[in-house]
Amino acid sequence: MIPLFGAVPGGMELAVILLIALVVFGLPLVLLGGSVYLFGRSNADGSETEELAALRREVERLREEVERLDDES
Repeated sequence: MIPLFGAVPGGMELAVILLIALVVFGLPLVLLGGSVYLFGRSNADGSETEELAALRREVERLREEVERLDDES
């Protein structure tokens, strides 16, 4: 009997091919994605700290204004 499509890999051969494809293509994508995520988090820490400090100053200013308005009443 002659196969119509040539030599088709079986179950174990397909598993090895998929494992190699995962290592060749998937691992670099995971490493690249992880490095981009970590780089983004490290750069965002400074701006979040500054924004948090600005919000705390604004809350303190608003509390002082509320206290001043309560004293006037």
